[in-house]
Amino acid sequence: MGRTNLRVRSRDVIQQTLTSPRASWLTHGSLAVLFAIEFTLILVAPFWVMLIPCILIHHRIGILLHEYMHGIPFRRYQDNLGLLTIANGLLLAFGFQEIFRGTHLEHHRWLNTDRDPGYWPPPKGGPDSILLRPLWLVYRSFVGDHGASLYVKHFTSLRKGHHPYVKPTRIAVEAGLSTVWLLFWIALGLYRVPLALMALHVCVWPPAAFRGTLEHSSDPGDTNFANEYRVRIPLFNMNRHIHHHIDPTCPWYRLEFKTSNPRPPRVYWTHWYHVFMKRDYVFMQPMPDEVRARKSRRLEAPKYEMECDNDRGCDELGRNEVRAAGSSEMRQP
Repeated sequence: MGRTNLRVRSRDVIQQTLTSPRASWLTHGSLAVLFAIEFTLILVAPFWVMLIPCILIHHRIGILLHEYMHGIPFRRYQDNLGLLTIANGLLLAFGFQEIFRGTHLEHHRWLNTDRDPGYWPPPKGGPDSILLRPLWLVYRSFVGDHGASLYVKHFTSLRKGHHPYVKPTRIAVEAGLSTVWLLFWIALGLYRVPLALMALHVCVWPPAAFRGTLEHSSDPGDTNFANEYRVRIPLFNMNRHIHHHIDPTCPWYRLEFKTSNPRPPRVYWTHWYHVFMKRDYVFMQPMPDEVRARKSRRLEAPKYEMECDNDRGCDELGRNEVRAAGSSEMRQP
């Protein structure tokens, strides 16, 4: 009886903590701890010792920064952007994370349609060999319409106004801060820091690509718009991906599984094979309109969306649709 009461009280305390106004400090604190651990390992540990732990940490830093992209931890979106800019500068992202922020918001707005930047039917042709095809796919990511080439194409098309979410001024600020930090480490003679960060940016791409492939591809008969799956190493609940798309303003510590049987942990590594090697998985269905909320959680649209007002490049999105992409709260079906 006493143990049962203790469990009930513990659940109540946890629930009160996760729903309190100060719960966002779970995000701020986790981000600070991960930054501290990563840079400590880079500075004091041999490269071969720090590489694997820092890849895991680097990936999770990206997931937490994703919270700020959605304007979750701080009430004012400008505050989220400010922290995002500082963090991306420290990570030597040189503005590419701002491009990712814009393409990610487009991904939420146009999920699993041909306007979704993440929508990429596996390229036809190429070698079928299990050894050669991965190399060919990497090559295609640089010369095709996905991977590294996607960021370059978004950057070069900004002047045409094709991507109103991506702000050239923010790219310039992030690139400037990255340059300052790069010069700082060089001045101290700590060349290993920028070299390690560049290596981590490259090494984190495969696990992030595996995750992205798993989240939005399945067999042709699947009628859902996203997958959710269990993991052995926590991902700040980003594996509860259906809930994230239903409500992109829900903080990571309140995300829940929305299906009774999430996919097992092994699919994190096997899903990619089905999509790109066996080619029996395809992109999932677009998100149904009925699961989208009819009103914003906030009283006004974030400023980054309002900046599109005078932008000729709002394209056919229109101001109302632009506001809907990043700030609307999604309701559960």
